[in-house]
This record gives sequence, structure tokens and C-alpha cells, in this order.
Amino acid sequence: MVTVDPQPPAPTWEESLQQLRSRLRPGQQRMADWQSGALAVSAVPGSGKSTGMAIASAILLAKRYRGIRSTEPDDSSNSGQLVIVTFTRSAVANLKAKVRQYLRELSLTPTGFVVYTLHGLALNIATRYPDLSGLSLDRMTLVLPNQSNRLIRTCVEQWISANPQLYQRLLEGRQFDGEETERLRRQSVLRTEVLPELALTVIHEAKSSGLLSADLRQLSQEVINDADEVNYDVLAIAAGLYERYQLLLQNRGLIDYDDMILAALRVLENDSARQLWQQQVYAVFEDEAQDSSPLQTRLLEILASDPDSARPPNLVRVGDPNQAINSTFTPADPVFFRQFCETCEAQDRLAEMDQAGRSAAIIMDAANFMLDWVNRRYGTSSGELGEGRSPFQKSLPLSGNPSR
Repeated sequence: MVTVDPQPPAPTWEESLQQLRSRLRPGQQRMADWQSGALAVSAVPGSGKSTGMAIASAILLAKRYRGIRSTEPDDSSNSGQLVIVTFTRSAVANLKAKVRQYLRELSLTPTGFVVYTLHGLALNIATRYPDLSGLSLDRMTLVLPNQSNRLIRTCVEQWISANPQLYQRLLEGRQFDGEETERLRRQSVLRTEVLPELALTVIHEAKSSGLLSADLRQLSQEVINDADEVNYDVLAIAAGLYERYQLLLQNRGLIDYDDMILAALRVLENDSARQLWQQQVYAVFEDEAQDSSPLQTRLLEILASDPDSARPPNLVRVGDPNQAINSTFTPADPVFFRQFCETCEAQDRLAEMDQAGRSAAIIMDAANFMLDWVNRRYGTSSGELGEGRSPFQKSLPLSGNPSR
């Protein structure tokens, strides 16, 4: 007689969650153990941010699914979805696929969560309330980078035509002998480099701070620099360029990425609209948080807040404290994420993911050598993260579970 070994019993619900959690390293496990409030996850490149967030999301959704089924139908404490936010559309697709995969491993339907780019989330909010946001996709189109560059050049030429005297002061500068070749060179540099760069920088920085062109004009009147022999009134120039750029967008029915964030925030200033959105959101998980500006962070904080209590927002932010790779064309700066990490650390709500497996040891050694030098030279004097804490996080080689 042939005996058949009995099949091992299927793992219980708790065992399935524990098996999924056991794939994670310590910093990732802090995400998986999150229950409420704020959590900062400081993670170096290659440390498994996306995988950790996806598994943490699946575990949270599994726990909430079980909790919702065991509570009364009218229990509003379990309402709302998990909103996952990242920076690029490719990252959205990657995160969505991973969360669905882990939910399937737990034998759960892939529901209860949504994944957006940050600007996609903002546009969704803004276009649902066109009267509040001032945006309507029926009348407006997103400006493409090439279009934006052309608009910048156009607003520079319009500003020059409207401000010939101020432009002449810029052209002559502190020292100018009137030589024609030098005049032509300066004209070329001002028109094609200096003023377009000023416009681009000011427009992004002002919008990311929630400032209008009128606010810049007001600031220009308050700023007095007695040390300068020649007052170029740079803020007034910047305000004029900003104002013309916005008029060009408006006249051509265009919006840019910064307008999406501002429009969404205008919607959330309305009490009823804000409360409705907050009721639809249980928590917000943000990937690549180092690429967010303060205004973008404010948007997520509002959505993650409970409309009926003063509890801290249910907000988990995961990012690289050392670099904002998109800072070359956005107002992003890792200092903002490091400040969030500092606040969370004071409340014992900071997790660190410093084990990386993406780069060879020689590359990590070189990077850490540079970070050591920067931390020794600037870490204590900058005061950015308080006494005794280095502003830049070092990478360690992988050890133990190589979950990515």
C-alpha cells in the first residue's frame, strides 16, 4: 500500500502576513508595522524603497480588510482608501503592479488603494471642482517642456519691449564703455541666458511657495540693498517676467505642473470639498518624498488629515535624504525631506534604510568617503538637523535578507 504524506495545513491569515513581513529588512519592517500618524523613512538609493512600500501597503490593506469586516457597517473610522503617491508614471505602474502581486499572495482582491503621480492626484482634485480651482480640461491643456521654453523666451522679449529703461540699465551694468561689439555680446547673453534663467527659476520657486507676481512686487518694494551702487531691482524684474508668463498661459489656455498643485490647494481651501476628500482618504504613502516641494507636501498633509479630529495626519513619507534627482527642473530640495525626518525623529517616528544592493562596493566606498568629508565639514555648523546629527546618510552593503 502506498502511503501519501498529508499536505501541510495552509498558513493562517496571521502567518501569511508574518511570512510577507519576514522578507523585509528592519527599515522596511517599520513601514509594515505602521498603524497611524506620521512616519519618515530615510532611505538611500537601492535600499528597496518601492518594494518595502508595496509590501507595507499590502499588509496594511490586509489588516484593514479584516478590520472592516469585523466592525459595524457605519463605523467611519475604517472609511477611505490608501493613497500611494510617487513622482513618475513609470513608478506608478511599478508600485501598482507590486501591491496587486502581494495582495494576490494574501488571497485578497486588489482593492482599497489607488496610486497616483503627485501632479496626477492634484489634477484629479482640481478638475472635479473647476469652479473652485479655476481649471477645466475642456478649456485648458498641459504645457509641454518645449512649449514652456518658448513661452519663457516670449515673455522675456515682451518684458524688454515694455521696460526699455530698466533693460538698458541691465545692459550697461556697472562698467560699459559703449563699444558696439560688447553691447551686442551683452544683448545676446541677457536675452538668451540671464533673463530666461531668471524667469524659469523665479516662476518655479514662486509657484512652489504659493506666491503670485503681485507678492513678488510687494517684496521688491520692501527689499533695500544699500551696498549696491546700482539697484537692478531684480525682484521687480522677476515679478514682471512671472506676470507675463502667466498671461501667456492664460491667453493660450495652458497650465503647467505648478498650476496643478496650486489649483488643488484652492479646492481644499473650501471646507466641504476638503472634508469630502479627507473622508475618501485613510492614509497617504509617499514614495520619492525628497522630490516634493513644501507646497506639494502641504497638499498631502491635508489629504491625510482626519476631518473630524486633530490627530496628526496618517502620512508615511519615504525618500532619499541625500539628493533630489529632479531638482534640476523642479524646486525640489532634499532639505525639506530632511526637516520632516528631524521632526519625526523627535517623536521616535523615523526609520532608516541604509543597506543598499544596487552599486558595487567600490562605488559605495567612494560615495561614503565624500559624505564623510561633507558631514565633517558642514554637518555640525549648518545646524540643519540639530547638534550631533549628520545631514547626509551613508550607504551600507547588503546583509541578511536581500529583499528589494
